[in-house]
Amino acid sequence: MRNVFESNQLRYFFSISIALVAALIINHYYAITNGFLIPLTAIYVMQTPIGNSFYQGMRRLILIFMLVAIASFIVFSMRFFYLIMHDVVIGAMMGVFANVIILPRRADIEFRKAVLSLVKGFNDYFMSNIDLLLKNEVVDKGNATFETNFQTLPAWVYEAGFDNGLQVGYRFFLVKLEQITDVLFAMHHLARHDYDKELIAKIRLPLLQCAEEFSQFLSAILAVLELKKAPENVSDLEKEVTELEKQFQAIVPLSLELLDMKRDYVYLSEFVFCFKDLRKLLMKLAEALR
Repeated sequence: MRNVFESNQLRYFFSISIALVAALIINHYYAITNGFLIPLTAIYVMQTPIGNSFYQGMRRLILIFMLVAIASFIVFSMRFFYLIMHDVVIGAMMGVFANVIILPRRADIEFRKAVLSLVKGFNDYFMSNIDLLLKNEVVDKGNATFETNFQTLPAWVYEAGFDNGLQVGYRFFLVKLEQITDVLFAMHHLARHDYDKELIAKIRLPLLQCAEEFSQFLSAILAVLELKKAPENVSDLEKEVTELEKQFQAIVPLSLELLDMKRDYVYLSEFVFCFKDLRKLLMKLAEALR
């Protein structure tokens, strides 16, 4: 039963059902018009994003008020305005009340559910980029799947009127997810380059070791989002990134800054730099989950 009421879909279904029944009863006894404006307005007002039901509900009421005022002006009838607004206001108030009081949808559950699919894809996409760089007999599947997951991010967090108590934290978290996505896209682009096999062989071991620690860190973040116990002794990745950078610098020719430098070294340097950016973003993400 507890899991049932943790589902925002079911909470919304019960909320709108109760509001509709109540609106029909009130419409029968108190409505002035015969057009079922009370239940219709209640249902319309309840069609709002999660986390800002009151604000968006009131905006819809104001919109209805303006439409009724315009219609009343056209027909030159103040009586028409009063009759319609009587039922509309009752219906709108019932809709707002139902959204806010009767099993309101929980933004935290919906937010966590929305970002989970993207974070789950982080690890797979990250490791596939590593395999692609090392040419581990993998097929480049492109960005299509990952871009699809990226589009599931909860845009309602940016809606006007979103809960002020959650707004800053949720938006910060989303911004970091978007930045991580950009870094992974950049790594995928760099990994597709056809590098010299001897160059890749020299950096293969430290790269794999660093990638493994990153993968464990991503798994720890995912565990926290799934409300599970995070693994212990997870590295902060500073040592691994420093070692990777040191190993790369050891194989870079002294003429790196010259105009005739090889493209392989430039691209691989960018790939290693992406690890530094990714670590900073993951640490910010971890701090936001504490």
